[in-house]
Amino acid sequence: MKFKFHYNIEDDILSIYTEVPPKETIEFSEFLNIDVDKDKRVVGLEIFEASKFFSIRNNQINKSFLDNLKEISVEYNEWRNSWFIDIILINEDNKEVRQSMPPLRKSEYAGPLIA
Repeated sequence: MKFKFHYNIEDDILSIYTEVPPKETIEFSEFLNIDVDKDKRVVGLEIFEASKFFSIRNNQINKSFLDNLKEISVEYNEWRNSWFIDIILINEDNKEVRQSMPPLRKSEYAGPLIA
């Protein structure tokens, strides 16, 4: 699935999305929303305070790196009740950084928002 993105440097929000319309948005935490389609596949991510979130595990990813992104891809797998998501970020200098998200347990987040 092809992912597009938008980074707002002022608000430090990274939005990752596809052409597939979301059926619902799940608020996983104060920094992460995930959009899923009618089949519960991940079709979008919204990461708040993205530079801070990513830099905790990888100090190469800062506001400047995010502001100069040229491509993003998302790989995810489901196993039992969890999503395992990797975000691959490529900037204008063709520097590629793979960032794994913490495993996300689907059942712990029962209050989806309507997209």
